[in-house]
Amino acid sequence: MSKIEYTKEQIEELISNPNVRSCTSKYITFTDEFKVRAIELDKSWLYHRRIFKDFGFPGYIVNSNIPTQSLKNRRWRSKEKGPIWLTGKKWRQKKETIDTSKMSKDEYIKYLETKTAYLEELHKKVCWYYP
Repeated sequence: MSKIEYTKEQIEELISNPNVRSCTSKYITFTDEFKVRAIELDKSWLYHRRIFKDFGFPGYIVNSNIPTQSLKNRRWRSKEKGPIWLTGKKWRQKKETIDTSKMSKDEYIKYLETKTAYLEELHKKVCWYYP
């Protein structure tokens, strides 16, 4: 982890860049369009510092290890998880919650019976014994 902390002036300068989504004193979050375009330029063998300079980042970013590490990580992740990873989509879906307060008594009983049957089957699979 980098020990660099950005000043308020640097944060304001970075936020004014259209390729930055958000910025704190320690972290910079880039836009999805920038991520995709930077990987495309990186695949065409354009130098990583040149990519960041062309997108209007200040010298203290261009001359740091951020361009190198950022593109290296994105290159590796896009090989591992595919190009959709770059767009910031969630990989894990939200767990579906069931609102039981709006169920009728019959629906609630049916729901509990189904849940109990499922848990019994799960228990059989987890706690099985050799014959």
